[in-house]
Amino acid sequence: MNHRFKTPLAVYRVGSKRDGDDLFNDRKSGKIADLKCHVIKTETSDKVDAKPVMYIVKKTIGVPKLADVRISDEIVLFGRRYLVIDANPRRYWMELLMTCEVKGNDR
Repeated sequence: MNHRFKTPLAVYRVGSKRDGDDLFNDRKSGKIADLKCHVIKTETSDKVDAKPVMYIVKKTIGVPKLADVRISDEIVLFGRRYLVIDANPRRYWMELLMTCEVKGNDR
């Protein structure tokens, strides 16, 4: 396994802000870190019922173990914004499972 972290990524933490009447939630995202990672695996599957065709891209990446990344954070990798859906700590690094929806012609 290649544990050399060379691929750059940016981590955004998404928080919500309520107004005075508790009616609206505004999603505010703030950049919390610039990290290096290594890409372990990439899977692509299509949504059959969607028109136009949409693809779901799932990536598994490795980041340094002490990185401050949580589930539901957003990661920008190769110009696409991914959502972190799982985090597994390993011995010297942490494995993140991320997902992203992509239009058929952007793939």
